Amino acid sequence: MALVTAICLGLALLVLALLAITAGVRNSDNRAQRANGGPTSIFVAALAYVVVLAPVVIPYGLVLATTLLLIVVIALPAISAGLAVKIRARLGSNARDVYDWAGVLVSFALLAGLLATAGSVVSLMGGLNRMLVTAVIGLAAAGYLLAQGREAASRTSRWTLGFALVIPIILLLGGAVVSSPEVLVDSLVPYEPLPLGSAAALVLAVAACGLLDPSMGTVLRGSAKPGKAALWGAIIAGGFVLVFGIGLALMYGGAFVAPTLQAFLLAAAPPLVIGYFLFFAVFVLASAADTQLAAGSEVAAASISPAKRRPITFVLVVFAIVLAILVPAPGQILAVAAIFAAAAFGAVLPAASGRLPDLAATVGTAIGVVGAAVVALVMGVSSALTFSTATAVCLIVAFAFSLVTSTILGKRQPAAAPVAA
Repeated sequence: MALVTAICLGLALLVLALLAITAGVRNSDNRAQRANGGPTSIFVAALAYVVVLAPVVIPYGLVLATTLLLIVVIALPAISAGLAVKIRARLGSNARDVYDWAGVLVSFALLAGLLATAGSVVSLMGGLNRMLVTAVIGLAAAGYLLAQGREAASRTSRWTLGFALVIPIILLLGGAVVSSPEVLVDSLVPYEPLPLGSAAALVLAVAACGLLDPSMGTVLRGSAKPGKAALWGAIIAGGFVLVFGIGLALMYGGAFVAPTLQAFLLAAAPPLVIGYFLFFAVFVLASAADTQLAAGSEVAAASISPAKRRPITFVLVVFAIVLAILVPAPGQILAVAAIFAAAAFGAVLPAASGRLPDLAATVGTAIGVVGAAVVALVMGVSSALTFSTATAVCLIVAFAFSLVTSTILGKRQPAAAPVAA
């Protein structure tokens, strides 16, 4: 089985590399438009959220209600990113730096979460070493991004849309054969309802991250109609989750719960079936990872030096690989990034008015993060990192403290003009 897995892993990465390094070969015109990607890039960027956060939901059972929640989880970041385009355009230089670097942190967390997920899935299903798979996928993505950057990621995203739809359609067709729609309402499999606090934490976290997410923001800022691109990206992403969730629930009698024995049924399938699944899984996860890596490195390089994009890409992916290996629970990584994102967005909001200065954004962000850290210590750090009620409280405190701090300090300083986009 390990040999089949290695072959499928290599084929998926080879196809991605060929697509990436040949981006723009046939037509060198309109490179900026191709790098933008449009709704397909938004879909792949949004896909990272549901991949990273699905493990928070699935232990309670993937049923119709939690599928609807995951639709919000995958669609809300795109909507938030669409709303944030005009806000960023009004920011002064200091506030924009805070906004952009917090966005880089979001992309980094999603990248690490995707690599951790890819390593765990391939290890569980295919028997390969988790750490080795994580490193191979991360380095491969960085390798084929070095030449073309976001243009390469945009091309892999366009192909990913087609590949990503294969598995949900197969699940839906298989579920329709082995089950009936009644199980979606009256599940044959017992499960526990997802706590309301966890649902609230998930919604707040993805909203905060989406407002700063550079993988979506760079696409939308380069689009002639950012609102339309965000909406179509959200619709495609929501449709993907709807088909996938309903298909999986039907296949497993109304509720897919993991980790349980039913979650390992696919691992007992014939090697060719597992290999087929792993090829598509690796292709989609690696493409989602390269989207985050390309956007994060581009925004970071723009703040430092555009000429340093390649070394920044390498540094980001190395740190992401290390973090993914050390923290295999991807949700915990994103929880920390979401707190920083909530604090950063609260801190830059006063500057977005155009009347208040932007110098207080850094201080406001720091105060917001410290406030959230205090709440985490009081309510429990483990609870704050696992998308419970404590996580929701930390996000609200981070946003509120940073907003108040930035507003108070901002009124004492001269106004700052927005910088060019």
